Amino acid sequence: MAKGFTNRASRARNGRAAASHTLVLLPSPQRMPPIRRESLEEQAYERLRATIIARRIVPGQRIPLDRFAQDFGISRTPIINALKRLAQERVVEFLARRGIYVRRYDKREMARLFDVREALEGMAARLAAVRISPDDVRRLAALFRGFDGPLTASDVRRYVGRDRHFHRCVVELAGNEHLIAALDSVNMMFFVYQDGLVRPPAETLPEHRAILEGLRRRDPDESESAMRLHIRRSTARLEREAAAEDAVAKPHVNRKEVLGTFGGASSRRE
Repeated sequence: MAKGFTNRASRARNGRAAASHTLVLLPSPQRMPPIRRESLEEQAYERLRATIIARRIVPGQRIPLDRFAQDFGISRTPIINALKRLAQERVVEFLARRGIYVRRYDKREMARLFDVREALEGMAARLAAVRISPDDVRRLAALFRGFDGPLTASDVRRYVGRDRHFHRCVVELAGNEHLIAALDSVNMMFFVYQDGLVRPPAETLPEHRAILEGLRRRDPDESESAMRLHIRRSTARLEREAAAEDAVAKPHVNRKEVLGTFGGASSRRE
């Protein structure tokens, strides 16, 4: 019995020794790799993104890789990798044997993008309504002071900035980082399309104030409804303009001339 106990004790000690040995082999904190600084690719991505938002490169323009490599003081490789990320975000496009271009959107594509904005920003307004404070409401209301009545070109440019800031604030007040990320991607495509407004301030200013009223009341339904209506009206404007452009682009066909050429039988088949 004593011998059996001794053997078991010996095996237990050996087991603890083995376990101890295994723990020693785990990497110590001193051996962990250091935190990497921001990569060149990330820096290139941020600078390219800012350049496109500022419209220093316009839609349809080719990306000058060599010039950016020289300006940034880096090789072409991190720039190309950054542009691949922007291509995934539908901001630029790689065209075979032609180069890399800032993507060009038409009004119909923008209308579909505004459908997405309506859903996401409507949700943002709903979430913001239950989180917003009176101070937040006052700050948002102050953004649109001084824009009643006739506006100069400078006033309109200032309004564009306030408009973007207002929508950004509502999204941030929603407190949902996934929603913020989704709208960042959508808005980036919109900024590529244009740097102005779809509709004039005279139309959108009352709509912004209606959204603010819903937020002031902390009413999720009212806030979401006002935001959706605001964006839906811009979508409708884009759709009308796209339809008008399509009508101009199509060649005009005189129906009487067609009937005269092909005869009555052809006209009946129409």
